[in-house]
Amino acid sequence: MSRVLNLAAEDEVLDYCANETCGKEIYFGQLVTKIGHELVCSGKCLVEKIGAVTIIAGKGGV
Repeated sequence: MSRVLNLAAEDEVLDYCANETCGKEIYFGQLVTKIGHELVCSGKCLVEKIGAVTIIAGKGGV
């Protein structure tokens, strides 16, 4: 069995970020987060995708 990596596979687009405002290409071997059957490309996209917001505790609305 060959231990040589297929370098062309690194450029292979497997999917697109599930965050509708992003939509960047997701490549073979890229570190991503899976939400159900969808993939997001970054922590920022994950937060946006799930609808989380940042507030100041005790001062923001719930």
